[in-house]
Amino acid sequence: MIENSESLLPRGNLSAFTLGVDDESLNELDRLLDTLDVKTGVRVCAPVRKIVSGTYFGTGKLAELKLRADAEVVPIDAFIVDVELSPRQMQNIEKIVGCPVLDRAGIILEIFSRHAKTREAKTQVELAKLQYVLPRLAHLWSHFERQRGGGVGNKGMGETQIEVDRRLVKRRIQVLRERLKEIEKERVVQRHSRDDLLKVALVGYTNAGKSTLLNALTESNVLAEDKLFATLDSTVRALNPDSHPPVVAIDTVGFISRIPTTLIASFKSTLEEIAEADLIVHVVDASSTQAREQYETTCEVLKELKCDEKETLVVLNKADLLKTPAQLNQARIAVPGSVRLSALDHEAVIKLRTQILDHFKTKMETWDLVIPYTDGKLLAQLQEFGTISRTRYLEKGAFLQVKLDSTIAKKLGVKRYAMSKTDLVP
Repeated sequence: MIENSESLLPRGNLSAFTLGVDDESLNELDRLLDTLDVKTGVRVCAPVRKIVSGTYFGTGKLAELKLRADAEVVPIDAFIVDVELSPRQMQNIEKIVGCPVLDRAGIILEIFSRHAKTREAKTQVELAKLQYVLPRLAHLWSHFERQRGGGVGNKGMGETQIEVDRRLVKRRIQVLRERLKEIEKERVVQRHSRDDLLKVALVGYTNAGKSTLLNALTESNVLAEDKLFATLDSTVRALNPDSHPPVVAIDTVGFISRIPTTLIASFKSTLEEIAEADLIVHVVDASSTQAREQYETTCEVLKELKCDEKETLVVLNKADLLKTPAQLNQARIAVPGSVRLSALDHEAVIKLRTQILDHFKTKMETWDLVIPYTDGKLLAQLQEFGTISRTRYLEKGAFLQVKLDSTIAKKLGVKRYAMSKTDLVP
């Protein structure tokens, strides 16, 4: 059985032959492989006019590439194709090139697998990996741990090893789905504990600098590395402990173009943090030549999550890497209407934090409320989340004139205690 610790791609110093249909996408594939410590030995961009059903690329082209790979001084360990291949295409290409073949989706899954740290992330990644592996068992059979010893008793009469593996994988997928349901229940409880707080979700393309920005905004210490998918779990921190009402910032998993659908499905509970947010801060890497494309990819994922209509503040991060006026102008054109800064610039970060807090201040409403003395919980919540300007104690309850964020007012349900015309306050 494939466990999360096992690799779709062998570990060690590997040399890969990369094949794709777009140069910019191949550049990103190089970075993905670098995250796995795999070096690109040979790189070929071969646009296809018509996709061949059995091999994606023409068999003649693949045979030509095999000769090129065989001629390399440093042996090629793996053939990486920068598209999502069907199980049959993957198997047929491997027969032609004579070495292990993995597609873009497999590489992304492998990165997620190696970066998963928490129980939730490991469960999500293992589920996504097994859903990817199941239809590819004939091709990836050698990656499975063989069932020996006690496992032999599980074999049915005439049952092949691959049939055993398929049955085991299906069973494991069901176990992981049940486990995720339990984890999702825990996450719902965690989110419920933050219901009364205002939430800001940091989203963006992988390696846009979200974790670094979160650290700067909240003066905390979340793992921040110059690697793709360094963050796989949602991290929640107070934006400013002294802010009123309280606001928390949430770091989220980075997006990437053509992310495997199994990953989006498996990370559903993590991504729901975005849906719960009151404001989205969309972080874009200003130094990337693909800033516009990365911005659009993130927007597409937000649309898929039905979060595209949420209030959003776009931040062009890593502005310190823009050295010329031309680069600054290019970034401004790529993502117009954005805030440009560096997460390493303390003053700029303070301004951004103030801008976020001011956003919520503009949504403050003034309420005249009469709270029954029996509802002590709401009285305490109003003192914590609102600004009380006037208090009177009446026979039917406590009169409060309080300023509240409109979102919090709705969550607390204060409308039911709004003062009527018959309520006279001395």
